[in-house]
Amino acid sequence: MVKVILVTAEWCHFCPTAKKVWRELKEKFDFEYSEVDFDSPEGEKLVEKFSIASVPTTIIDDKIVFVGVPDRDKASKTLEKPV
Repeated sequence: MVKVILVTAEWCHFCPTAKKVWRELKEKFDFEYSEVDFDSPEGEKLVEKFSIASVPTTIIDDKIVFVGVPDRDKASKTLEKPV
C-alpha cells in the first residue's frame, strides 16, 4: 500500500490547501496517510532525514515527491502507480 506523509507547519499559509488535496484523494484512493507537524519530534526526524527546507512537503513511499501544494492530477497519478 502506498504511504503518504504530508509535512506541514502551523504557520504555513499553503499547508491547509495541501491537506485538503490529500484528504480529498484519501476519499477516492486506498492509501496510508498521515500529517506530521514540522516542529514535532517526528517532524524534526523527517526534516533531518530528507533535508526538508520548506512546507508543505509530501513524502510518498520514503521519497520526497512534492514540495508545495501538489497538483491534484499529478498527485492522483502517483497513487495509481508506484512512484
